[in-house]
Amino acid sequence: MDKVTLAGAVMIAVAAATLPTVMAWSQSSPPAGAEAGGPRGPGAGHEGPGREGMHRGGERWAHDVSPQQACVDRIARRAGFVAAMGVKLNLTANQKPLWDKLLTATQSAQDSQRKLCDALPTSRDSADKLTVIDRMHHHEQMLQTRLQGLQQVEPAVQALYQSLTPEQKVVLDHPFQRG
Repeated sequence: MDKVTLAGAVMIAVAAATLPTVMAWSQSSPPAGAEAGGPRGPGAGHEGPGREGMHRGGERWAHDVSPQQACVDRIARRAGFVAAMGVKLNLTANQKPLWDKLLTATQSAQDSQRKLCDALPTSRDSADKLTVIDRMHHHEQMLQTRLQGLQQVEPAVQALYQSLTPEQKVVLDHPFQRG
């Protein structure tokens, strides 16, 4: 397997188990005008009806969701991405056991991250009491956990990747291409 192909497979593993955990709760305040219905507030601009309090990616503003819930939501989105990749790959009977091993490794990595999510504040008021040092410490823990998850998932990704057809490899190498 060449480096570019391996890099693509590893990217999928990263997406599955360890996408960036940019903490919405680290923002000290919502965007200007969000609560007052200003230019970036509910119902304004590109958000339109039915999307009050939403922004890019469908995430809610930091004041709408607890840090703990935002963290769990990110893990859930990654799990959904992994499930979608399984459907897109249209795996054969011989490939399914390798996929199952990948899912097991991914789930284990997600469980470790979930434990860190559970340690986060359950309300915005509690999050506002955290210091920058507290947030940095949590972020460091999450990065370490994500790295461990990546290392844990990589052998399963490599084994699955070796079993894929060239067409399936294209799907895995470029998961966001349309057409």
